[in-house]
Amino acid sequence: MSPNSGRSSVEIFMRAVALIVCSVLICSCATPPRQEDEAARIGREAMDWANALERARSVNDNWSAYCATDQVSTTRRCYAGTFGRLMLASGEPVGDKSFPFQVYFLNQAGPYVLVGHHTFPGRTPTVRVDDNIPIEVNDAAGVNALRPHPELVEKLRRGTAVRARFHEWPRGARDIYVDLTGFEEAWQRLLTLKAQ
Repeated sequence: MSPNSGRSSVEIFMRAVALIVCSVLICSCATPPRQEDEAARIGREAMDWANALERARSVNDNWSAYCATDQVSTTRRCYAGTFGRLMLASGEPVGDKSFPFQVYFLNQAGPYVLVGHHTFPGRTPTVRVDDNIPIEVNDAAGVNALRPHPELVEKLRRGTAVRARFHEWPRGARDIYVDLTGFEEAWQRLLTLKAQ
């Protein structure tokens, strides 16, 4: 008597198909340990590189400074930068620091000031340092020729806070608050980097 005599050929066939399907599913879900380890290593190296780059640019807890040369135009751009927070009508900052504020040089020309994500041609950002008179920044979303702002930089060096307005297309005006703590140190680093 054969060992399969009590089972029908359909039942044997179904068990064989089920065994094959289970084997395929188990094999397709498993990731070889070597590939998983390799992906984790690459991820760690990328984070280490990004953190090292950020530390190299960092001047203090609030400001960074860096120079880079555009590989197409060969323009060298050196900046000291931080991020501002949205500002309520009362002047109080809210939310995360997510709006760029930079003082920069293009080649040796400048200093210029970048305020937020200014992308509204025909309108200009306005910057007020502490209780000083507001100053319009000639940015115009890169449409017009830039005008240096050394007088504004001098106010930034002595100030404690900036309240600024930029214009974002198509939204309109956005007001931000920028903490100037550490700007003098960042300005000195910027001058050193620019001279190299």
